[in-house]
Amino acid sequence: MRTETHIIDSRAVKTVIGKLPHHWVVRELSERDYGIDLMVEIFAPGFKDAKGKDAFAATGSVFHIQIKGVDKPLQPVRAGTINYCIDTKSLAYVEKFSIPFFLFRVSVADPPKVYFLWIQRYIKDVMDRKTPLWREDEQSSITVRIPPENELLAGIGKIEKIAFRPKYLEELAEFAEVYGDIGNRIDAIRAGTHDVNDGIISDLKYRAFRARRLNVLLTRNECCIDRQSVDALIQYITNLDTADGRNQPIPDAHNFEMLANSIAGMDLVENFVLENDGLLAY
Repeated sequence: MRTETHIIDSRAVKTVIGKLPHHWVVRELSERDYGIDLMVEIFAPGFKDAKGKDAFAATGSVFHIQIKGVDKPLQPVRAGTINYCIDTKSLAYVEKFSIPFFLFRVSVADPPKVYFLWIQRYIKDVMDRKTPLWREDEQSSITVRIPPENELLAGIGKIEKIAFRPKYLEELAEFAEVYGDIGNRIDAIRAGTHDVNDGIISDLKYRAFRARRLNVLLTRNECCIDRQSVDALIQYITNLDTADGRNQPIPDAHNFEMLANSIAGMDLVENFVLENDGLLAY
C-alpha cells in the first residue's frame, strides 16, 4: 500500500534532485533501510567537448543524502534554526562514514524549501561538546538544529566544499610528507651538510612533481599555494646545482610551510574563520 508518507518522501526526493546542479550525477539507492536516499557525485564545469560544447569533468568527490520530507512549511524556532528530531541509531550509523553525509530537511509545500546539515561535523562540533555521552544515553532520538543559512540553493558552494574535504585531507597529508622531505633536504643542501648532484636534484624534482598533481589541494587551499607555486619550486630545485642557486631562499617558503603544517588544528582554525563571518562549518 502506498501511503501519504511515501508520497511525501517521493516528492521530497524529486524536489532535492531538481534543486541540485544539473551537471552533478545523482543516484537514487534502491535499498533505503539504512537511511541513504541519494548518492551524489560532483562534476566540475569549465570544459569543452570535441564539438566545442560545454562539458563537465569527474572530480571523484561524492556525498550521501538522507531526506526527510514534510508537506507543511518549515518553521524556524525562536533561535532561528530549523529543528528536526532524528533517530539516535541513525546518527551513530552516519558517523561511521568517511564520505560526507547530509540530512536534507524538505518541505514540499508551495514554494518548496530545502535545508541541509552536515551530520558528521554537527556531531563533532555540537553533540560531542554539549552531550558527549549521547551514544550511551537511552534516548531513542535527538533534536538537531539546522542553521538558517543552510538553505540548499544558497548553500551549493558550501556543500561542494564539504564534499571535496576527504580528498583535500588525503592530498594535504601527502603534501605534508613530500614538502617536509623537500624542505629539510634543501635546507641541508644550502647549509652545506647534504650532497648535491644530478641524482639528488632529480629525486627532489620527482617529489615536487608529486605535489604538482595534488589538484584539489592546489585549487582549494587558503595558503596561496597553487600549481604555479610548485612550478617555481621545481625551477628552484633545478638551479640547486649552482652556487648562486643555493644562495637563494625557497620561493614562497613561508606559504609552503604554512600549508604543510595546516593539517594540525585545521577544524579549530576553520571554525574560527567561519564564526567571524557569522557562519558554521556544519
